[in-house]
Amino acid sequence: MLVYARRGLLLSLAAALAACSAIGNGGTSPALSEAGPAVNAAQVTAAALDSAPEVSGGRAITRRLSFSPNAKSSPVLINFVSDGPAQGGVPCINCVNGASSSDNIGLTGPSSYIPTGDTWQYSLSFTDLSYKGKCKLAWAITSGKKVVDSFSATVDLKSSGGFVLYAVNRGRPNYSGSATLTGKMTCGSTTQTTQAPLEFQ
Repeated sequence: MLVYARRGLLLSLAAALAACSAIGNGGTSPALSEAGPAVNAAQVTAAALDSAPEVSGGRAITRRLSFSPNAKSSPVLINFVSDGPAQGGVPCINCVNGASSSDNIGLTGPSSYIPTGDTWQYSLSFTDLSYKGKCKLAWAITSGKKVVDSFSATVDLKSSGGFVLYAVNRGRPNYSGSATLTGKMTCGSTTQTTQAPLEFQ
């Protein structure tokens, strides 16, 4: 009786090992095959930009210029995203001493290294060739699939032709390490993004 029990146990063990071997050689469990594709870092950034909460207290400046865009030109073109220490008086327009024309701006000193405890200023600029109406500006700070911070603002363009610069001060998030700053501009059906690296102390 004991011999039959041992044989049965050995046969059960062999059958279980064979089943495991089949799964390891190309078989997939139903749970894995039904799961959708993994979310990647770009999707996390896109979602953070789209759901960024609106903040107040930012500063918008516009510079009207005369444009004659081609009929097929994009109505708006993103210029840049930037960051630096928060300080009063910037951004400003026609404020560069000695500039040869009034077509200039002043920004806080650009620095993508953010010391502990500092409040930071984030800017986004775009050129308005022919668009009138509201534009949503959004920023997302991400590190891989981690959202460090996100925020947005709305500007209402009453006339077209010129450039727009919007800056907002932001307290430092509870984060240290490398990150990416992504700026997104949405004016009507036109959406464009640009990025810059960050390093939090």
